[in-house]
Amino acid sequence: MNERTAGAVARALPWLVLAAALAGCAPSRVAWRNLSPQDEEQWSRQQKLQQQPDCSVALWGDSILHGAHNGAHRLAEPPAAILKRLRPLYGVEDNSVPGDSAYARQPQFERLTLRARIVVLQYGINDAGHHYPYEPSFRAMVAHVKAQGRTPLITGLSRVIGGMAGRDENDAIARRIAAETGSVFADWGAVHFDPADMADGVHPGPRYAERLTAQLAKAMDRVAPECAAPGV
Repeated sequence: MNERTAGAVARALPWLVLAAALAGCAPSRVAWRNLSPQDEEQWSRQQKLQQQPDCSVALWGDSILHGAHNGAHRLAEPPAAILKRLRPLYGVEDNSVPGDSAYARQPQFERLTLRARIVVLQYGINDAGHHYPYEPSFRAMVAHVKAQGRTPLITGLSRVIGGMAGRDENDAIARRIAAETGSVFADWGAVHFDPADMADGVHPGPRYAERLTAQLAKAMDRVAPECAAPGV
């Protein structure tokens, strides 16, 4: 190496050392975050949301799930509110409508985009009372829930004072559809029934509504145990 070459190497050496040091410090992977406080806050919220389980449930049903009774009256704590109290982690979407039936609801229901993880279907009493063809309509609703990638939860039918023509038949249909489609079944017919706990001949009062909703919550726990309240 001549004197000129040796001098050039000596002058370049500090820069070569610095470049090598920087290369050695460069991370192999970089987690990119914008540095503004607003973006940092949004990033943190998104991280928290990604860690939370999907605890969403949509209620579809008639006046019994709505908590209606004696005409235009409604329980002070309807089933949707009871459910929120029993399972506070859930976001509860209440789509129940007094007087509704599977037969009347099915055409519109099949056009909906369903977003809740669990879709509760509580129909059959009004279908029985009006002699509607319950099974094909209810099967179509369950099929739509499954086609949307959601979990159908069928309640079965609650009890009424003095019985009702078609009630037991529709309850058996609901149970059979749940078994055949792999849907979750909340056996409302098995819940303790006392006529003294009824608000009128067909609609539950507070105590019966509480027991029915508790049965529903237990069925939801089979779908999403991570959404049950601590200690349940």
